[in-house]
Amino acid sequence: MREDLLAFVSNRGTLLEPDAVDFLLAQDDAVKRLEAFLESCPETPFVVTLDDVMSAGDVARKAAAQVSTRTPTETNLAAAFIPASFRRLGERAVDHDPDVRILRDITGHSTCEGTLADFTRYFRHRFQVLRKMLRSRHELAGAQEIAKARRSTREVQIIGIVADVRTTKNGHRILEIEDEADRIAVLLPSDSAVASEVAVLDEVIGVVGTVNDRGLVIAHSIVRPDLPTVKAFRGTRHHVRAAFMSDIHVGSRTFLEDKWSKVSSWLGGADEVAASIRYLVVSGDVVDGIGVYPRQDEELAIDDIYGQYEALARMIADLPDRITVVMLPGNHDAVRPAEPQPAFPTSIQHLFDSNVIFAGNPSLLSLEGVRVLAYHGRSMDDLVSAIPGMSYARPIDAMKAMLRMRHLAPIYGGKTPIAPEAEDHLIIEEVPDIFATGHVHAAGVDQYRGVVLVNSSTWQAQTPYQKMRNIEPMPARLPIVDLASGVAIVREF
Repeated sequence: MREDLLAFVSNRGTLLEPDAVDFLLAQDDAVKRLEAFLESCPETPFVVTLDDVMSAGDVARKAAAQVSTRTPTETNLAAAFIPASFRRLGERAVDHDPDVRILRDITGHSTCEGTLADFTRYFRHRFQVLRKMLRSRHELAGAQEIAKARRSTREVQIIGIVADVRTTKNGHRILEIEDEADRIAVLLPSDSAVASEVAVLDEVIGVVGTVNDRGLVIAHSIVRPDLPTVKAFRGTRHHVRAAFMSDIHVGSRTFLEDKWSKVSSWLGGADEVAASIRYLVVSGDVVDGIGVYPRQDEELAIDDIYGQYEALARMIADLPDRITVVMLPGNHDAVRPAEPQPAFPTSIQHLFDSNVIFAGNPSLLSLEGVRVLAYHGRSMDDLVSAIPGMSYARPIDAMKAMLRMRHLAPIYGGKTPIAPEAEDHLIIEEVPDIFATGHVHAAGVDQYRGVVLVNSSTWQAQTPYQKMRNIEPMPARLPIVDLASGVAIVREF
């Protein structure tokens, strides 16, 4: 029974406290009881505690008793349920002074002019940094330059940037990869172990394979920089929480003012979870902007860009004083569209109270020592287009792909404009404790190799463009992460 329980836990991507294991093994059907609890959660929690599994039976009974009297919109118990342990461990945020640092962003450091030299320097930096990461992988410890490897008659290890991807008439795929001096074709046979590997343009990969007599590398494996397999969450001493938002789109006719009023009232109310929230990270598209897409003016309730930010500033000012807000721009905001984006200009910053901290997109932040990589997430447009099975409805999959590639926007020249800075600021050099994105108007929390993943919800209803593309948003969800444990939940409004 213990083996069945642990196998179930592993498949669901969560962890069990030892006390919770002992409690479940004493029940008639341990797996069924745990499954009942997990189905009551908005997203799979990072750790399931004893209190959680003890309350699972009560949750199921209450749901059965109440479902017949609820309206269809009230039956989503998962969105309203907050595990007992999450409530119990929360500490009043007002008792803790804010501690926010911007460890890295582009603000004040942009030097690119768009020259050919800028592009050359940009891609050379990307390749060199990611090559160094790949060489730390044991599979690529002896990696050779492409020019030397093509003369080898034994197994070779090479590292290159993907320059082309194509499929042959027989269903094989061929990758063209290049380093600083040479270029070579890599064959991924359709009947091999690497047949399912998906490579996107401009990512840096390692290849282990053999060179045939035509100078073609037959791949045995594809290696990515990826994250270390084991990483402990760097938690705070106190159970203060950070909430995450994105895509508020103030100024749009489809901005959900009633939902915003609910979350604002909840944050200022007596709820113990709300009272434990010390930080609010807002990952871009805070207003709808002006002229972002054709005929946008027909969909605006506020048609002045400063009027939109003034309205947002009033909304943020109504939040409790204990909450420190960190705000990033997105592709709808009044900064340059090319990533990395600097923080908002001072003319906009001056509209807000002093409890708002402005950072670029992306930014590496420290919240009481917990490292948060915050990124708006526009590159998801490219990843969804390039990777089979990737979907706007599952942004967490795209986030995991970014971490495996160790790059926030690997595809250059697609839907995401990227400035050719002297250094590639979109490389994920330092492994964060929390990785937060937005952009796709979905919501979710998960974890990948010890990193807590958060995709922030939107506060905008379905737009005409989304309706045309059959994209169904998930508005008015608030992801909340405990900075001590890394446990994450989603609260629906």
